[in-house]
Amino acid sequence: MHPVDQIKTFASLLADEIYHTFSYLRRRRGVLPGEVVHQLYAMGYRSAPIVCLITFLIGITISMTSAAQLKMFGADIYLADLVGIAMIKELVPLMAGIMLAGKIGASITAEIGTMSLMDEIDALTTMGVAPVRFLMVPRLIAITLAVPLLVALADFVGIAGGAFVARTTLGIPITAFLREILTVVTLRDFLTGLGKTLVFGWAVVIAAGFKAFTLERGAEGVGKATTESVVLSIALIIGLDCVFAFVLY
Repeated sequence: MHPVDQIKTFASLLADEIYHTFSYLRRRRGVLPGEVVHQLYAMGYRSAPIVCLITFLIGITISMTSAAQLKMFGADIYLADLVGIAMIKELVPLMAGIMLAGKIGASITAEIGTMSLMDEIDALTTMGVAPVRFLMVPRLIAITLAVPLLVALADFVGIAGGAFVARTTLGIPITAFLREILTVVTLRDFLTGLGKTLVFGWAVVIAAGFKAFTLERGAEGVGKATTESVVLSIALIIGLDCVFAFVLY
């Protein structure tokens, strides 16, 4: 498909998803009962372990690489400031978005793409059911509900990783580490990270749906679309993060 046609198709699909999401929230019709809960379980509960593991390791890495430099200047306690701000405002949103792209985005594209190859999308259209409303609305609502829980959990685990390193390498008590974080990290910082992650989550779901609905038919169609979905999602996340950097800083 020509790049201009891809942009037009993406914009059209995005408009349909926004329209059908607000239409469903107003009328509560057109989606299978329990589908939102099912998607919330897949996106939230099943993604939590990998997101927490990655953010815990990132917290350890940031703390380890910064501790030695801060110790040279006798500014050990400011490690808490660095870890708190970096994790909550930048690293947790970015890493959570990338994890969602690899896990959730790929899953959505593979599932809906397979339905397209099996002509189930055409069957929905023949029955008078809008595929975008039936398939994408539950996923968009589920990601909206799952992201705040994932962000809160990932923030806590990431800071715990930093606190662990501060205690073992610099001897900073965990209570002092957490007390210092509370003096510099504000509710606005948490909400900024939450808002960024929410936008990244929406980008992942929308990009995955776009690749699923426009995949090439054939044996390699689903695999190619799934790969492109992850690449597009990560590119959108990085691009949106740059936009946030200009707007917020």
